[in-house]
Amino acid sequence: MLICSNVLAAQRQPADLVVINAQIRTIVSENAKAEAFAVNGDRFSAVGANTQIKRLIGPNTRVIDAKRKLVLPGFNDAHVHFMAIGNSFSSINLRDSKTSADIEKRIAHYVRFLPKGRWILGGGWIVPPDKLAIDTTAPDNPVFIYSSDGQTAFANMLARRLAGLEADAAETNGIVRGDAMRQIARAVPTDHTRRWNEIAETATRYAASLGVTSVHDMHSDDSRAIYRELRRQGKLWTRVYDCIPLANWKALAAPSALADNDDMVRAGCLKSFSDGDEGSEAWLLRDAIGADNAGLQIMVHAIGNSANAIVLSVFEQTATTNRLRDRRFRVEHAHNPRETDLSRFRRSNIIASMQPYLFFNGTGGYYARLLRQKTPLAFGSDAAITDFDPLLGIQAAVNAGAESISVYDAVRAYTVGSAYAEFEENKKGTIEAGKLADFVILSEDIFSARKADIQNSRVIITVAGGKVVFGQ
Repeated sequence: MLICSNVLAAQRQPADLVVINAQIRTIVSENAKAEAFAVNGDRFSAVGANTQIKRLIGPNTRVIDAKRKLVLPGFNDAHVHFMAIGNSFSSINLRDSKTSADIEKRIAHYVRFLPKGRWILGGGWIVPPDKLAIDTTAPDNPVFIYSSDGQTAFANMLARRLAGLEADAAETNGIVRGDAMRQIARAVPTDHTRRWNEIAETATRYAASLGVTSVHDMHSDDSRAIYRELRRQGKLWTRVYDCIPLANWKALAAPSALADNDDMVRAGCLKSFSDGDEGSEAWLLRDAIGADNAGLQIMVHAIGNSANAIVLSVFEQTATTNRLRDRRFRVEHAHNPRETDLSRFRRSNIIASMQPYLFFNGTGGYYARLLRQKTPLAFGSDAAITDFDPLLGIQAAVNAGAESISVYDAVRAYTVGSAYAEFEENKKGTIEAGKLADFVILSEDIFSARKADIQNSRVIITVAGGKVVFGQ
């Protein structure tokens, strides 16, 4: 049992939040467990036994009885395209929907994450949607979805009202055609897929539903202003490490460029790409040396023998050229390097930032060998290219044949491993007093479940910074 050393000190004031009766895997070490913890403000204040933590319950303490459910640190996805995740909800494809009930179910899924007022577009339906059901399911989101042949469309009550249509401009089943259809189309915002605040809000809502409390955004746009505005509005529920292209490293080189970094929105990471073309090594090395000398973190995409070899060589040469420091170079994907190159990761302390579900057949993953040689490992998804759900990545990593790793190691790579990969391991990634209170409660104990059933677990509650952002 893990007992936090400052429990008695924390007893001087009631906690803001207490979780009791839990199967807590702190991820401090493989056998470190607890059954309760307390949160004050946005930090864990005590971790230990029910009897100790219950003493911290005051009249205003929110108490969550986990009912022996598994509690983990919040997942930290080390490789996403966050705006693309949000934008994936900008259009809905209904071509394979066979019933109106299925259409309603899919619309309801979108409504869970879209801000009020955001349009639900797309279509491809063959079976018409049920007007009453969609009006009930999406009262605050205009729905305008075309049929499979594009000759007709369905519009819910809000979409018709925003278009200025009279009540009788649509048939009783919500189907519109001709001038009415064109009038609604004109009411759709022309910048629908560029409404970045709405798109980012959708992404952070969706992340919370999956237990993801931190992401490393590889979208290569400087989106910090958008994320900060969302945070100002109290709508940012995900901590974002926002990366820009390596070629633009000078934009972050001045000390003032990172002055606004905080626990929610940070910059300082630079993303580049290697496709294995040896002709690109010179310019990649030039930019890497410059950016590294400015104290910035560099991460380079590499898939395949040649690409990994080039990136490892660039990192090794950069480290030799510049002053000694804790630089934490990252190879993004680190997929299918030559076996003879595997030792170079550990020798130069280069992080392997990997996405097990993206390569779910396990080939070229080398998870087990990298861990055995103590290579720093960080897991992510590469969403929206693939599924964002961390449980799919964990399941893929523990079912990777000869390269399979334990559930503990997979969870660690998705929590403290990713925190280390962004220089934040002293702030998050484990459940310890003083760290940011980001955690998730799962429906099933994935440590004791069949390895093939891990993905069947669901998120019950997600807490970020001591605030419940998903669930009860």
